[in-house]
Amino acid sequence: MDPKHRKEFLIKAMSEGMTYEEYAAFNKQLAKEGKTTGPQKEVYVNYTKLGAARMKRWEKMYSPSEEFLKKLATRVQSGEQWLVLSEPWCGDASHNLPFIAKWTKALGIELRVILRDENLELMDEFLTGGGRSIPKLVRLSSEFQILSTWGPRPAPLTEHYNAWRAKEDFNKSDWVLFAQDWYNTDKGTSLERDFLG
Repeated sequence: MDPKHRKEFLIKAMSEGMTYEEYAAFNKQLAKEGKTTGPQKEVYVNYTKLGAARMKRWEKMYSPSEEFLKKLATRVQSGEQWLVLSEPWCGDASHNLPFIAKWTKALGIELRVILRDENLELMDEFLTGGGRSIPKLVRLSSEFQILSTWGPRPAPLTEHYNAWRAKEDFNKSDWVLFAQDWYNTDKGTSLERDFLG
C-alpha cells in the first residue's frame, strides 16, 4: 500500500474505531450472548468469554504508578494517537489492552480499537513475522505518521512463544495455559518495560 492510501486508512480507522470502553462492552456482550466475531466456532466463543473475564479482572486490579506514567509521558509526542487491531477472542489482547487503555486515559492519548478481520488490508501493513498477529498497536503522530508499532505480546513472552513454536510437538492448548500463567505472574511489568525501552 502506498503512503497516501495507508494514511487514508489510518485516518478512517481512528475516526470510526471503537474506544476501549466500547470494545470492552462489545466483548462482554458477545460473551453474554455466547457469540464471537468471525466464524462461530465453540473454541473461539470460549476464548471470547475468557477474554471478557480477563479484561474485567485487569481493569479492577491494575493501576499504573505515577512514576511509570511520568516516564511514559516523556516518550509520547503532543497529539500522539494509538490504534489497536484486535479481536474479542484474542487472548493476548485481553491481557494487554486493559493496561494500554489505562495509560492512554491517564495521559490523554486518543485510543481506538478496530477489528482485524474487518480491516485486513490495513492489518497487512503491520504483520509480525509475516503473520496477522494481534493485538497490534500502531503509534501515530497527530499527522498520522507511523511512529512505532507494538505487539502481539510483551518481549519476554514472545521469546517463550518462539521457543515453544520451534518444538516439533508444539501444542496450542498447552501454550495458552502457559501464557495465561505468565500474564498472571507478570502483572503488566514486562508490558510497561516494552513501552519504556
